[in-house]
Amino acid sequence: MYESFYFFAYFGLTIAHPMLLIYSEPVTHRLTYIARLLLEDLSGIRIKLTDNREEFLYYDGPKLNYSRNRVEEGFHVCPATLLFEKTVLDVAVPVRTAGEEVHLYPTNEGDLPFDVFAASFYLVTRYEEYIGHGKDRYGRFTPEESLASLHGFSGRPIVNLWASLLADRLKNTFPGLEASPRKYQFISTIDVDHAFAYKGRSLARTAGGLGRSVGRADLRSVAERFAVLAGLKEDPYDTFGFIREFHTWMDVVPHYFILFADYGGKDNNVSISDRGFRELIATLADESVVGIHPSLRSNRNPKRLEEEIAGLSAAAGREIRTSRQHFLKFSFPKTFRHLVTQGITDDFSMGFATSTGFRAGIAAPFRFFDLYRNEETPLTIHPFTCMDVTFRDYLRLTPGESAERIKQQVDLVRSVNGEFVSLWHNESLSDAGRWAGWRQVFEQTTAYAAGIKG
Repeated sequence: MYESFYFFAYFGLTIAHPMLLIYSEPVTHRLTYIARLLLEDLSGIRIKLTDNREEFLYYDGPKLNYSRNRVEEGFHVCPATLLFEKTVLDVAVPVRTAGEEVHLYPTNEGDLPFDVFAASFYLVTRYEEYIGHGKDRYGRFTPEESLASLHGFSGRPIVNLWASLLADRLKNTFPGLEASPRKYQFISTIDVDHAFAYKGRSLARTAGGLGRSVGRADLRSVAERFAVLAGLKEDPYDTFGFIREFHTWMDVVPHYFILFADYGGKDNNVSISDRGFRELIATLADESVVGIHPSLRSNRNPKRLEEEIAGLSAAAGREIRTSRQHFLKFSFPKTFRHLVTQGITDDFSMGFATSTGFRAGIAAPFRFFDLYRNEETPLTIHPFTCMDVTFRDYLRLTPGESAERIKQQVDLVRSVNGEFVSLWHNESLSDAGRWAGWRQVFEQTTAYAAGIKG
């Protein structure tokens, strides 16, 4: 069957086969989803899945056997049971580590020492977060509970590395197999929790803020508030002109996620009816991508989410299709189901507030897979790697230390041809108060991520 193939390979020539045929009994939604992500999306290898054994046996091209039945030809990955199940089970995941190598669902059979498809599926779908019990004070899944943290690989884009391993092994087995890996991309994102420090607030909120400053004997804030409201000084959080100019210089389009919610609790942006705030939103929408930053209260109230998206759409003058959850609070699968229902196509919430790294084990966009419904959805998840608040407030790093850490993360994502998503806030770019010195970190690392030298 392969005589002509090996003849050409022997003389340094290759035959380009149209696709990789994957055999499994049965072909499940879970297997189809993760095979397409690893092979087509990350490695650029065209695939077809079949449950027909005869088709597999007589296929004259590269093929992968994902079953416990060993056949003479084809690359063999011995499967665990995960991709053949239809429910979410609270069971321990077997892990085997050896130096830098990490294998979930290890096996002593087949051409790989683990089930790369099940391992990747477990991490990318956030299977453990459906059954996780450890929550912080905001009700968020904690990184310390994650399998990646417990086994020391949370700082690595392990799924990208596994995809590369699989592709390399397949190309070694089938020299004519065509592959076109995805290319590195960079997305700069800005969260707008507080558009302004002093402007755009009701008289009651202004009086309350003034009272708190007086109570702390913070005379600088008192003087600054009066100067801003009198039009004698720019609002310190109004850094949007700088953000615009810097991204224009880099030829990068920023993505803004705007909290557009009624005041209450941690949802305390400026008034959604404030004229200056609405003019700002319209301006940003004309020159960048504007998405919703759903309020904490919308987590419990889908109707509120619908109203916030509709309100922001009206202010922006265009449909809102992207999102990032306020305080990065979300739960599986409820939050993402609500986003799909509201027509959100891309979400940027996948990351931890208290640590850097790869929450889903991957540095590339992927579709949200609803484990309870056992189906792929049209919602694309874009994981982020680094956030300003993480470095300053949780890791307690200096601006200089943070800049080096961010550049290391950029290098890591670039090395796997991933998508690097940065997360900053307009207020952290004020270069004043608690954020003194951080604008330079933003400039250095954002230009570095964009590939600008110097």
